[in-house]
Amino acid sequence: MNEVRRRLVLYLSGFDPRGVRYYHQLYRAEAEKQAAVSGYNIEVGKRKRIADHLIRWDVQSKIGGHRTDTEYLYCEWDDIVRQFWVKEPAKLAWVTLTASWRALRSGVFAKTFQWSWPAGVTATMPALAILLLLLFGLGLSVAGYFAIGIVGLIGGLAIGFGLLWLAYRLEQKFNLTWVGRILSFHEREEQSRTHALDRRRDEFGALLQERLQQGGVDEILVVGHSYGAALAIAIVARALHDMPEETPNLSLLTLGQTIMWLAWLPEAQVMRDEIAAVAESDSVDWLDISAPPDGACFALVDPHTAIGDRNTERANPKLLNAKFHEIMPAAEFDKSSRNWMRLHFQYIMAAAKPADYDYFAITAGPQTLAERFAHRPSVRDFTRLRRGRMKAVR
Repeated sequence: MNEVRRRLVLYLSGFDPRGVRYYHQLYRAEAEKQAAVSGYNIEVGKRKRIADHLIRWDVQSKIGGHRTDTEYLYCEWDDIVRQFWVKEPAKLAWVTLTASWRALRSGVFAKTFQWSWPAGVTATMPALAILLLLLFGLGLSVAGYFAIGIVGLIGGLAIGFGLLWLAYRLEQKFNLTWVGRILSFHEREEQSRTHALDRRRDEFGALLQERLQQGGVDEILVVGHSYGAALAIAIVARALHDMPEETPNLSLLTLGQTIMWLAWLPEAQVMRDEIAAVAESDSVDWLDISAPPDGACFALVDPHTAIGDRNTERANPKLLNAKFHEIMPAAEFDKSSRNWMRLHFQYIMAAAKPADYDYFAITAGPQTLAERFAHRPSVRDFTRLRRGRMKAVR
């Protein structure tokens, strides 16, 4: 084993208005839980802002007699998310419906159902629920009017608005319109004059290039969770240009990726080019880890294959199952009480027992990403969630 004594982690969160305070507290609390379960030592330091949009905390671990020092950088972009985060119920419903119509019209939803029917249900359910509630409320109002006149009309409207308000409260708890928010954000950001997210990607890509040239660590690990997977790929793609001959080991870890909802949009050619550049590079070890019960991601779907590449000999990305059924507490994983948002965050939370997938050993332990999972083959034959001709694609 090539022991990792020093590591740099660049972490990209998903489309989430919660900022670094939430993610630092989550990392610290879950690292403590994981250490107790797995029997190793880990210490998470205080967070400190070191530059615009960069917050650092240090992690020291001792696993299997090996000490590792990790510099963990939270790459901030939640400030951009908050600029586009819709709060008003009526506007949120409109954003969900219009974004869903755009995805339907451009073929994104059709492809989603072909590659992963649970992701298709997750993507289309909010818009369908809103439409059904609107139609039900309207129908109830019309029926009430013809039955008892204006009183029935008012009563029907009141019930309709009540149901919509209940749906909004459920959305606040479970974030049901998350996919619509992302599609709407992507469109509005692309059309904006500021292109704030593009500039942020450039900044983080330049940082990665600088740290690769600077060296001083054994591994640089870029981690992207959910929507953050698309940003992580973009950052690595930028850094692949003009890489020095001698660099630390460059690793990319994408968790619960939702890349395809964006990469299939007709205007997303730049994103498709970034996916191809990283997937075809020999300079990076890319692991994509997901779990079939997570309906908020494209489980065990290779993004490069999904946009058209059919090279089955390609090493990147290596697809692995996080095996939530083995690592989650039974009460959390049980279908009767399952919270899909909780499930979607399991990738960056502690496991209930020691396992291969241990986010804290990955980000702070003595093995590189590739070495830790070298014994597991890429899962390219998982087609249970696919439909039609996509079952034959590997």
